[in-house]
Amino acid sequence: MKMGNVRKKGMHIAAGRNAAIEMSTGFIVMLILSLVVFSFSVYFAKQFFGGAQRLKDVYDERTEREIERLLDDGSRVAIPFDKKTISNGAFDTFGIGVLNVIGLAAENNFQVSVKFNKAFDRQNSVICQMPATASCGDPNTWLKTTAGDGDITDGVTFEKTIKNNAQDKFLVGVGVKGAPFGTYIFDVRVCVDDKDGDGSTSPQLGCNDPFFDAYENVRKLYVEVR
Repeated sequence: MKMGNVRKKGMHIAAGRNAAIEMSTGFIVMLILSLVVFSFSVYFAKQFFGGAQRLKDVYDERTEREIERLLDDGSRVAIPFDKKTISNGAFDTFGIGVLNVIGLAAENNFQVSVKFNKAFDRQNSVICQMPATASCGDPNTWLKTTAGDGDITDGVTFEKTIKNNAQDKFLVGVGVKGAPFGTYIFDVRVCVDDKDGDGSTSPQLGCNDPFFDAYENVRKLYVEVR
């Protein structure tokens, strides 16, 4: 074999090796870029959907307008849209408003509690009720407010200080999970420390020290799970 042929053959082998190395390096670079792009995609997806859920924590104009209309018309507790259809894994909110017309002090402290009561299926048979709720996915744990998430037995409870003849508006979020289809009913209680010092209680409405007095009859929220 001539020396020139050997040299050419060696050059071809070396070129092949270089090409293989370049292909391997290119593949690794592409793999790294793909992983980076995928990671950013996951991050931005989380940001987007997280932002979408946070948007649900803000009043829409229609809800706020209806709360104000009801309170202006004389309602002391306003829940304009008390029925929502929420699928498993989905989230929605209820808007609630309270108007302070007690008139005994410059301001009063109110306590608002939301707690699961019972659920019915489409044949109107009871699916579950308090205190046993595990078969329904523990509906009290679906509840969310800015003051915290729902407790498995007590739902959510939070306090508001409202000036005399003033109103306050707030949201209660519901994130359904692990629930059979049916209608889930939650009790809304608004109790108040009216500062009259009479020491009265309303045990039938669940009002206790220091929020002795029921400010309104028990209201209901209805969640239709489909």
